[in-house]
Amino acid sequence: MIYRTEYPTGLFGVLKKCAILLLLLAPHACSDTPEPYPDVITVFADVRSNAAGDLVDFTTDDGVCLLISNTNIAQHRPDTVYRAVVGYVPDEATDPTSGVSRTATVYSLTGAQLLSDSTAVLRHDAIDAECVWAQGQYINLQLTAKTQGAARHCFGFATDSLTTNATVSPTFTHHHISIHHRQGDDPLSFSQTYYCSIRPSSLPAYLPGDSITVSVHTFSGIRSWSF
Repeated sequence: MIYRTEYPTGLFGVLKKCAILLLLLAPHACSDTPEPYPDVITVFADVRSNAAGDLVDFTTDDGVCLLISNTNIAQHRPDTVYRAVVGYVPDEATDPTSGVSRTATVYSLTGAQLLSDSTAVLRHDAIDAECVWAQGQYINLQLTAKTQGAARHCFGFATDSLTTNATVSPTFTHHHISIHHRQGDDPLSFSQTYYCSIRPSSLPAYLPGDSITVSVHTFSGIRSWSF
């Protein structure tokens, strides 16, 4: 199984999302009675494709796995796991025992980059942080960059320092990390949202029980979140 660190973003991602919505809503376009738009649930998730390249299921950060009922969304790389923000609606209950739905209709897919260690090329070009939180096996970030849309922005993380607490048993380490962002030659213009995730287990020297502080260099200064 291949784990893709990115899913299509930017204009292509927007067009893809619009295409999905049009395909899903098309059967109701000529109805005399307007269909109410469903309450879409939006979550970070790992989305899996099968050997044919069809998206078959997704697992939320809370550990809930749902089969995708509209598997013909688009063709993807075979046997791949994508990190994405998924907008979905649970189907009618499919488990007769619990009465819980085990399938869902996907209405939107937006790419989320799985960040890696970028210490060797670390840059702190300013970027706004809308939200940073820990859930399941990930730390998720919603970031907003200034862009004209032509250049590719690069993201990652770097370990700035480690603090070991030896006064308790067992000892643990606090990892101080910062978000790598390279603006490149992209002029500061309109705002664009980027979704990113960090798997704490990918941090150098990270052990279960360790804690983390994530710092983002924003346009108004450094902001930090601790987990």
